Amino acid sequence: MEIVSNKQRLRQELKRKRMALTPEQRLQESADICAAAASYMNQLRQQKQKSTLTLFTYLAYRDEPDTMPLLHQCWQVGDTVFAPRIDAAQDALFHLYPITGIHDIEPGAFGIPEPKHDLPIVPESAWQEIDLILVPGLGYDKQGGRIGYGGGYYDRFMSRLEQTSSHLPVCGAFVFGTQITEKIPMESHDFRIDVLFMASEYKVTTKSEK
Repeated sequence: MEIVSNKQRLRQELKRKRMALTPEQRLQESADICAAAASYMNQLRQQKQKSTLTLFTYLAYRDEPDTMPLLHQCWQVGDTVFAPRIDAAQDALFHLYPITGIHDIEPGAFGIPEPKHDLPIVPESAWQEIDLILVPGLGYDKQGGRIGYGGGYYDRFMSRLEQTSSHLPVCGAFVFGTQITEKIPMESHDFRIDVLFMASEYKVTTKSEK
């Protein structure tokens, strides 16, 4: 229980720091983070010997890092972008939708930008095409461990993907500088992030750090 209470306290502390950023600071740091992610994706293309990649991400949520600069770059080079939509009435369900441009986005639950309701559902057979999962908005330790709760859609996705496929995509996180803290114990529902995208750089977490 001590670990849980410490993580809850830490999450709230990191959230307050994140919310203290001015809109101008948030947009500038988001743009820098997106540039770091785009650089990593270029490297990932070379490693996978692919000209385009498939990205799965939430869209920007309130005071979290804004993913749109990266999405625009993805669309420019022909990458595929999938995003989930929150459906409170069917919370147990998880679906991804193809986002090909801002015309596929509308305000959703809690004002979160989400895929439009008339978009087709991406079949689970296509989940194996995903090269990179992008997790915005949570807190992380310096070794790439996720702090606290939240991100249930990602947990649900990873659980189903592990059951149906031998292919596991790289899991990355958009991180404001205020979201990083010292390493803390992990809980069973936490998962490790493979790469942290920070302003103007990215940090790949190694197996030895996990």
